[in-house]
Amino acid sequence: MQKLLRILNGILTATITIFLTSMVFLVFMNVVLRYVFESGITWSEEMARYLFVWIVFLGAIAAFKDRSHLGVDIVIGSLPPKAQKALYMFNQIVIIGLMGIVINGGVKMIQVNSNSYGPATGIPLSVLFVAATLAAVVIILMSLIQTFQYVVKNKNLPSWAKAREEEKPL
Repeated sequence: MQKLLRILNGILTATITIFLTSMVFLVFMNVVLRYVFESGITWSEEMARYLFVWIVFLGAIAAFKDRSHLGVDIVIGSLPPKAQKALYMFNQIVIIGLMGIVINGGVKMIQVNSNSYGPATGIPLSVLFVAATLAAVVIILMSLIQTFQYVVKNKNLPSWAKAREEEKPL
C-alpha cells in the first residue's frame, strides 16, 4: 500500500511540475515573441490559464495530503485527546460536506460547458471543471483515510496531536 501511495505522490508531484514548467515556458515565450518579433503564440494565454487551474487544484490535493493548508490549531492542540478527535471528526465532516458541494457544482458545470470550447485551443471548457471535481473526490477519499488512521488507529497524527502526545509524562 505504501509503495502505491509513493507512486501516486510521485505522479502528482511530476504532473504539477510539468504543468508549471509548461505554463512558465509558454508565457515566457509569448512575451519574448511579442516584444522581440511583434507576434505571439495565439493559444499560449489560454493554455496557460488551463494549466494554472489544474495546478491550483492538484496543489490543493498535495497540500491536503500533507496537511499543509492554513489552520489555527492552538485551541485543538490544548484539548484532551478525546476532545481533539471529536473536533477533528467534526472538521472532516465539514470538509467532506463542502467537497460534496464542489462535486455537485462541478458536475453541473461540466454538463453546461460540454459543448463550449476555448476559442484559441479548441479544448472543451469542461476540462476546467473536471479539475475541481477530481480534486474534491480525492480530498474526500484522503479525508476519510486520514480520519480513520487518526481516530481509529491512532496513527498518522496531525502535528498538534503529536505535540500533545510528546507532553505526556512517562
